[in-house]
Amino acid sequence: MRICAILSHPSGSRALLWCGVLLCFLWPVGAVALEPEAELRETREAIQDLERSQEERYAALQQLEGLLAEAARGTEASRQELRELARARSRQEAVVADQEDRVDEARERLEAERRAAARLVRDQWQGERHPGRSDGQSAEHRHQAAFAARIREAREQALVVLRDRIEALETARENLARERAVLAEREEQARAAVADLEREEAHQRQAMAELEAVIEDESLELERLARNAETLEAVIEEVEARSAARAAAPREFTPERPDVAFVELEGELPRPAEGRVIRSFNESRGSRLRSRWRGAVLAVDNGTAVRAVHYGQVVYADWMQGYGFLVIVDHGERYLTLYSNVEEILVAEGETVGAGEQLAVAGEGSEAIAPGLYFEIRHNGGPLNPESWWPSQ
Repeated sequence: MRICAILSHPSGSRALLWCGVLLCFLWPVGAVALEPEAELRETREAIQDLERSQEERYAALQQLEGLLAEAARGTEASRQELRELARARSRQEAVVADQEDRVDEARERLEAERRAAARLVRDQWQGERHPGRSDGQSAEHRHQAAFAARIREAREQALVVLRDRIEALETARENLARERAVLAEREEQARAAVADLEREEAHQRQAMAELEAVIEDESLELERLARNAETLEAVIEEVEARSAARAAAPREFTPERPDVAFVELEGELPRPAEGRVIRSFNESRGSRLRSRWRGAVLAVDNGTAVRAVHYGQVVYADWMQGYGFLVIVDHGERYLTLYSNVEEILVAEGETVGAGEQLAVAGEGSEAIAPGLYFEIRHNGGPLNPESWWPSQ
């Protein structure tokens, strides 16, 4: 019965291998094919092989996650380039519109000058058609004719300048059109790069999912979760140290910073995104694991805007192992909020954000967490239940 109990224990293959060692000592000597020492040696080798296999799978998983992080950062960089190109194109469109207005204005002025010059010529010609004037009238006429000639000459010079100006504006417009075509081509290339990187991300996620399906040993899973937690805790400790220094300083409120402390919002804090809670605070992360959720997971659609729940400063905005893209906002008085498992980050470390300002875009971030948006509240380094801070529904 004890042997059967050992065989049925979740430790699986290790228990089975050690049972083989036990049987070597219990079974009659003549029925044993190998000496006990040889059997023990083979058992130990099998255990070592199993441990090496687990380490290799973990190393492969780490490598895949590194590749996924690299692909995700590449996608983020390409998206940023695409946004910058779009802004550059908008600025160029404004310049083109301004140049169009200048060309139209110059053409109108040129046409007006041409009409004025034509009137001067016509008036002078009509004056010359009436002979028989007195000497005084003739002198006056000559004076007017000379004055009109000088005006006509000045207008001709102005027409030349205007024509040159129009030619320069036309050349500038053609150059802008070529630059616009180059920008459009770069935008298309950036979109293609984003598409390629997104496909690479999907490939890496699929590879990770397949490998994670192979990793069933709970000790390996707990070790991975512990390492992820250690990574996050190290970041939290650093952020907490800076938060404590800021909390010790006198509070100075600006027009952007509301005169409402974070602690005063308990029971009224808005959610970072609309969606039902699919993983609650302190809920077990799985039937085989003893670890629990330190925050809440919200079911949100891909592309949903993830917004800051209160005024604060972004103190972390990057990829973190086991958490995907992660944003941490410091709200003062050692209160932090964490937003992870997102697809795209829209803020940078050091930025000040207001309540409701978009931080990220929800998506398929890290399947190591769970599908959905992961949200934490921390005070003095300890996690708080987000649902107790949200308005009751």
